Amino acid sequence: MEEHHSPVELLPLLAAILIGAKLAGRLSQRFGLPAVFGELLLGIVLGPSLLNFIRPNEPLALLAEVGVILLMFRAGLETDLVQMRQVGALATVVAFGGVLLPFGGGFVLASLFGFPLLPALFVGAVLTATSVSISAEVLRELGQLRGKVGATILGAAVIDDVLGVIVLSLVLGLAGEGNPLLAIGQMALFFPVAWLVGERLMPVLVRLEHLAGGRDAVLAIMLGLVMLFAWAAEALGSVADITGAYLLGIVVARYTDEEHVVHHGSSALAYAFVVPVFFVNIGLEANVTTLGAAPLFTVLMLVLALAGKLAGCGIGALLMRLSWREALQVGIGMVARGEVALVMVAAGRVAGLVNDTLFTATIVMTLVTTLVTPPLLRLAFAQRKLPPAEERGAVIEAAE
Repeated sequence: MEEHHSPVELLPLLAAILIGAKLAGRLSQRFGLPAVFGELLLGIVLGPSLLNFIRPNEPLALLAEVGVILLMFRAGLETDLVQMRQVGALATVVAFGGVLLPFGGGFVLASLFGFPLLPALFVGAVLTATSVSISAEVLRELGQLRGKVGATILGAAVIDDVLGVIVLSLVLGLAGEGNPLLAIGQMALFFPVAWLVGERLMPVLVRLEHLAGGRDAVLAIMLGLVMLFAWAAEALGSVADITGAYLLGIVVARYTDEEHVVHHGSSALAYAFVVPVFFVNIGLEANVTTLGAAPLFTVLMLVLALAGKLAGCGIGALLMRLSWREALQVGIGMVARGEVALVMVAAGRVAGLVNDTLFTATIVMTLVTTLVTPPLLRLAFAQRKLPPAEERGAVIEAAE
């Protein structure tokens, strides 16, 4: 239940969230986990699940909505279409395996537990998510980031993100429109039109930047466009608002580099302010007491989240002639759901597809998959002992 506060009353709550989120995020990173893990746990601790110090409310929900929109815009900025074309068939097959198997498994699982069609489809969509940031950090630490397995994981994760956004948009579009064909038609029309509009606007914005000379003005205009694209996606295209922001981010990345004000400015605003509010707010809205209503579903969803990526991505890797060990490494590298699943479940909550039990089950799934990925990945890359024949060869060579 939401509480109503005056703006002044919200200031200490917002201060607690921002300061606490950064401290919790830093502590999480000290244990080799992404900052989002600590921020999410902070929301669970401060919220109705435990201390009940902060309850969900409309102003926080609005800031969280801006946070998730900017988060997806940032994800679009970091999506390298050139890299997608270069990673080749290996990463593509791995990505499709990592989407198809979890999606199908999630849909069947939810259907068996009595979920209606659209919520069941949404469960499948959530399980397609992959957050590769934590895997990338472990691979960098192990010196495997630029190896064959590392490149496959990173490339497949990019393709996975794009496929996941499309699947999510389709499910949310069907949920928001009574006629499935009309919803799909609007989506099919929105994507090319939005891309064309973005392609036409970016050269104008670049010229404006040179004429005006005001970096803050350019950033403000760009952030305004992000909000407009997010609104247009949902209002005109039966697509989630986050999809519009993601699409614009991809377009903007084609005209700007990592040193551009849009990249630096949007990153500073997002990760210093509204994105931590989004993650903490997700924790506030979770209620661990609802897990008792469907413990078996939660456990099976978690098992499917682990097995779906391991099997789906691993089989894809095996089909493309990787070894069993490399296929296992690829599968583990795609397990963590992280912020991507949280974005999806937040969108599903707004669309009315996610009840309290499913919401909290998804949070648990996200936390556990994020927690187990680093140690499993380190174990998968651990040095094997030489087989006896190779050991004898090494000894003979040393003796000679």
